[in-house]
Amino acid sequence: MMANEEQANTARQQNGGDLLKRGVHAIGVEPGEAHGKKGWVVVAHVAPEHDVKLPSTLSCATKDGDVQVPLVALRSEPFKPE
Repeated sequence: MMANEEQANTARQQNGGDLLKRGVHAIGVEPGEAHGKKGWVVVAHVAPEHDVKLPSTLSCATKDGDVQVPLVALRSEPFKPE
């Protein structure tokens, strides 16, 4: 089953703390087509110099049961205020 936008946002909220502890510096939700996926995905931004281990999907608890939302990792520099 493809994740919808609401499920992807729920997965981001439910798993965000763990992703940040693993070294992710930003987390977003995007349509999956741009990443070769169907439905919606969670996008985890990781600094280029960090080696982090991330799952390929995030589990999202919904009233209809668990949904697996694809997780896409992108290398990007953390935001630095000027």
